[in-house]
Amino acid sequence: MNTQDFETLGFYEPGFLHLRINTDFDIFDLYELSRNEDTKQYFSTFLHEYVHFLQDVSTPSGLMSSSFYIDFIKDVNWTVRNDGKSDFDVPVDINNKNNIDANIKLRALYRGDAEGPELVKYDYYLIENESIADKDGNVKNPKKYKVFYHDLRTREYKSFYFGSACLKEYVAHTIQAKYISSTSHNDIPYLIAEQVIIKECPTFGNDTLNILALCDACLMCFHPAEMFFNTIERIKKEGFAPKQTKDVYDFAYFDLSFQGQIGTFTVETLFEEIVSLADRQFKDALQADVFLPNYNWVKHILIKAKELRLNHPNFMTELVDGEGKLSNLFYDIFRLLGTPFFTNLKAKGGFVPPNDLKELPSQPYQLLVFKQIINIYNGDKHCSLFAFCKSRPDKDLTNQLCQISPWERATEADLCPFGQLWRTWGLTGEIPVHK
Repeated sequence: MNTQDFETLGFYEPGFLHLRINTDFDIFDLYELSRNEDTKQYFSTFLHEYVHFLQDVSTPSGLMSSSFYIDFIKDVNWTVRNDGKSDFDVPVDINNKNNIDANIKLRALYRGDAEGPELVKYDYYLIENESIADKDGNVKNPKKYKVFYHDLRTREYKSFYFGSACLKEYVAHTIQAKYISSTSHNDIPYLIAEQVIIKECPTFGNDTLNILALCDACLMCFHPAEMFFNTIERIKKEGFAPKQTKDVYDFAYFDLSFQGQIGTFTVETLFEEIVSLADRQFKDALQADVFLPNYNWVKHILIKAKELRLNHPNFMTELVDGEGKLSNLFYDIFRLLGTPFFTNLKAKGGFVPPNDLKELPSQPYQLLVFKQIINIYNGDKHCSLFAFCKSRPDKDLTNQLCQISPWERATEADLCPFGQLWRTWGLTGEIPVHK
């Protein structure tokens, strides 16, 4: 189960509130980073990944990453604690007892393929059906959207599965390109959404902001590709011509409902339900008193992001003004939500808290420990937080166990972040054994 998506210049880790810029340059002072012409490129990458952070906390598509990872951890933790043994096999078996296997397959389908050629020409798309069984044997048949294109470098005719990755990357790329016009990315996954819309709906596709708005709007459901192509067909059928970006959201959401196990939802009520679910998941995972400031920080972000999305659904289209400068709205959002924990290649960085957060989180990097525990369950033997913990300004938290058996840190008097969470989750004395 892969938990991260790397880019050449940086990456954001969905569900773990961590952003990295791949440079040795000190990125702690974001204001200086953005105003200095020699470092503006690094802030440009930060902006791209910050958009992914906004997608992570302000859309159902993003928030479900956190919920999924916590469900996975809870499922494995319960099994490990209750198997009557002091050791357990890793990598852990992925099964469907609690629909983990089915959810992994659904997540992969919704996400689609995330890599592709530098230069392509879109041809057409078709729809396929997938069969995914849940723990009770009930079979779901979600649609897969297969896009055919010409690879302009190799002159080959190819195809790939379109999903949320293409929509997220188009939004982030477009905002970054408005900030620095020389921004360049591969057509797949970054620009293929634009090619699809321009060919399928040429009048609508004449305005880049219309395309950005549609891609962003389609992240407000579980299956963004389905909403994307369904909306394209409606645009073609009805000849929809928006006067402003808000119209795109209204059109995409119009008369749209989602049927779930606990009822029928509109786009807005589905989002509110998923925010509540994410809040419950974080509260459950961080219920110890020592973690309360961290939970309150995450809860604060969720509440403010929900208000932002519901009150200003088209905010993504207004982050950069026509002159390539960050807008007043961007700074308002930056003050409202702050940043995720961010680092450079040397594992040095920091975070900016929301302006009105009453108590700062003691460990803004804590969700990275969640990821590291998942990595241990997937078979890792060392803690990837080693470089960060070693270079902390307060003190070096590392010892020889970090690189060979970090789970043993839970037995020590001076707990590191990994050991603290391992102990809190009742895993002290549980030893992973590699198959």
